[in-house]
Amino acid sequence: MKESYSSGIPYLDNLMGGILLGDNVVWALESGTYFDFFLESFLTVKNDANFKNIYVSFDFPPQKVYDRYKDFFNEDDFILVDAFTFGKGKGDKFFQSFYTNMSSESKQFRVHCIEDMNEPNEFIRVINELEEEFKEDNLCKYVFDSLTGMQELWGEEGSLRFFTYTCPKLFELKALAYWPLAKDAHSKAFLANINHITQLVIDLRFQEDMACAAKFLKLDGRPSRLLNVVHHYNFYDKKIYFIEPYEQPDEEGFEADRLGFHGRGQEGVPSFLRNRDPLKIGARIRDFRHKENLSQVELARMLNITPSALSQIEHDKSLPSLQLFVDIARFFRKSLDAFFVNPPASLKSPRFKMKQKV
Repeated sequence: MKESYSSGIPYLDNLMGGILLGDNVVWALESGTYFDFFLESFLTVKNDANFKNIYVSFDFPPQKVYDRYKDFFNEDDFILVDAFTFGKGKGDKFFQSFYTNMSSESKQFRVHCIEDMNEPNEFIRVINELEEEFKEDNLCKYVFDSLTGMQELWGEEGSLRFFTYTCPKLFELKALAYWPLAKDAHSKAFLANINHITQLVIDLRFQEDMACAAKFLKLDGRPSRLLNVVHHYNFYDKKIYFIEPYEQPDEEGFEADRLGFHGRGQEGVPSFLRNRDPLKIGARIRDFRHKENLSQVELARMLNITPSALSQIEHDKSLPSLQLFVDIARFFRKSLDAFFVNPPASLKSPRFKMKQKV
């Protein structure tokens, strides 16, 4: 049995060495950070081992969970613990219809519907039974889809009591677990207790007109230099794409000797990139676009990229690929050096000046 497995996001795996058996990963989220795709990548990644996947839903009805994951798993590989229908769903007949109108389809999953959500006792009993069932020679992934939703039902004290009991138990069972929470919905004391108990904390931040930002706030068993380093990412084509470290925005304080490429020091960075200022061509692209009276959406469509990707380039949050750079230059009918605010010194050399006509 291996000790670490993929999160489904190769960039994160390269940084933290994958998710270690026993890791509880708390995700502190802002809206608009595409966490559901981090989660889907984690659950559906192709590992060289068979996992049992136990999805505990506080925020989403069983119909939605079923529709999202029905094509990924066999019936024995995915178990839904429905804490929504009689929790936030308040027993509404529409949500209960999943168990009547869709009874044949719902057999795709094992489903445990918790009918008494006023107190956590029945919920804890079901979770304990599942932990006992799979504690011997089984690899398990647990997803508690919302600590925030749990708190809305049982209050801060009840949610924290469940977490402080379950997190160490999953660690001892060598399970992998995800625990997302909306960071602005909890007290500082609650967050401090969660941070103290869990093994990993990953912060996801939304930035309007910029790439989203991720950073590790806690990483048990990993180098401390990885903490609080900001990594930017975009989302398109239903995938998460991280921007390479040397393309990160200056204002976030990236330094090659702090992290380098995928956690390596500056010795892992090619010599021509060491201690160099990043290229900044975004403003020139934006200027050329304005002169053509084009919006970002229009230019992005012509270049066959997303408006978000073009925005990142124009704000110098990422660099275009060489082929895209050439396409942009051809579109504006410009030479490549026209995009550099400060032309290379070699181009200013007298030996490059053309002789003036007499």
